[in-house]
Amino acid sequence: MQRPVELILARQWCALLTTPVLLFEPDGTLVYFNEAAAALLGRTYGESGGLTRAVWQAAFRMEDTLGASLSQDDNPLARALDDGIPAQAQVVLRGMDGELRTLQVTSVPLGSLSQAKLGIMALLHEVR
Repeated sequence: MQRPVELILARQWCALLTTPVLLFEPDGTLVYFNEAAAALLGRTYGESGGLTRAVWQAAFRMEDTLGASLSQDDNPLARALDDGIPAQAQVVLRGMDGELRTLQVTSVPLGSLSQAKLGIMALLHEVR
């Protein structure tokens, strides 16, 4: 599958960052996360590869800080994907390694100069 050049360049840029970053296509497919994000997700991108929306939602269980499952409206990834608006929330994520981590998640829609929707970029920060 051929991806837009902007998404390819975003992936290359994210690979150079020490900030944990995830990239998603408009349909919600997780197409890349960097090494810093792998430390929080419990698995490297090489181990998991791209994940459909249904697969990553099952693999990365997100709850609020009180332990309740996040609704689509409260999930910053879903909000940015579905509504096309930036979203931010503090969540508790169970990674693929079974560990619970409290994260600040900031998701922003990505667009191109031609007005095409490229997906979203999510930045993670572990709250200790």
